[in-house]
Amino acid sequence: MITKRLKYGALLLAAFVFHIFVVDYISFWILVFLLMLPLVSLFITVLAMNGVTAELIIKKASIQKNESLPIHLKICNKYLLLACRCRVTLTIRNELLQQEQERLFFITAGHSKETVEQVISSKYCGMLRCSIAELRIYDALGLFSFRKNIDSSYFVAVLPSVYPLMAISSAVLQDIDNNITSRTMKGNDPSEIMDVREYRDGDRLARIHWKLSDKYEQLMVKDFCDPISNDVLLLFDLNSNSDEKISGLLDAVYSISDFLIKNQIVYEIQWYDSVHERTVLTNIAQNNDLQLAFEAIMTNCRHQKQSWVLKNCSNGYGHKPYSVVLYLCSEITSNSIDLIHKRLAGSRINILLVADATGTRTDVTNVDVKNIRESMSKLVI
Repeated sequence: MITKRLKYGALLLAAFVFHIFVVDYISFWILVFLLMLPLVSLFITVLAMNGVTAELIIKKASIQKNESLPIHLKICNKYLLLACRCRVTLTIRNELLQQEQERLFFITAGHSKETVEQVISSKYCGMLRCSIAELRIYDALGLFSFRKNIDSSYFVAVLPSVYPLMAISSAVLQDIDNNITSRTMKGNDPSEIMDVREYRDGDRLARIHWKLSDKYEQLMVKDFCDPISNDVLLLFDLNSNSDEKISGLLDAVYSISDFLIKNQIVYEIQWYDSVHERTVLTNIAQNNDLQLAFEAIMTNCRHQKQSWVLKNCSNGYGHKPYSVVLYLCSEITSNSIDLIHKRLAGSRINILLVADATGTRTDVTNVDVKNIRESMSKLVI
């Protein structure tokens, strides 16, 4: 734009000098034309700006790591004869890792819709926020530009990888099988149905008993029993500033979670919400619960300098102790190990250290983040 302004200034100066030395109607009208041209261009651009629209179109809500995701950017001008040049700034931000990249597009906004396709991918998991950060409209001469605010953004979840685990130890299975449920308190244990009743506003659709609903011609809902003893607690701390370690740790958490669901083990997952500065405890019984939990994790989790989850965890939450506790982190000290055994006393505790290389500690299970698939395949919880 600066170059074009300098060129216009030089041309205007030349026309002014020409008019001084050649005093006639031609030199006069040339000077007037050059003086009026920016005003006309400015007027047309202001009119066109009101008709310019831009939007993002993304057809997928979630992808896997390194999977290609096509993004369509559509721009249009509703005025037929007022085409203008536009610069669109597209931002792609990973909310988990706090990384952002920008892409610039120069498009002519005409009456017919112009579509630009871009393909993005991410080598790390996280919640990607794709949005139009800026739409700048230029006049035909390139002398003026105006910014127009556009509210068009999408969130795309880049899910962690799922690695197969070896097995569940017989000792853990025995601990889980020894749990009992309450027949008087309603809860979230889908393995035990306490009652079936009519549907009320706020009931989850997943709890509708479809066969009885069809029989009685009205929606019937299942009430589950409340577990007196919780089965499994899965908690983790993102106490690393390495993108690879954070992504690898969430891969391990997601793989273990998927393994527990496939083995029909209801569990709770605990994590630290860095955005709202609170510890979150979520019950996981099915894949939908896991996906919703991880969307929240990848949106609100950040790198932590301290092990906030470990410092805020406690055993049982008013019930009997957890049978099995799985704690995942990237850095751990002897004091942290003593703390988790103190706070979660009475539970079978497994500590998984997701780090660069295998260590020599015998009280933790090492998961090599550079060979995570092989490490997870040998893992027995």
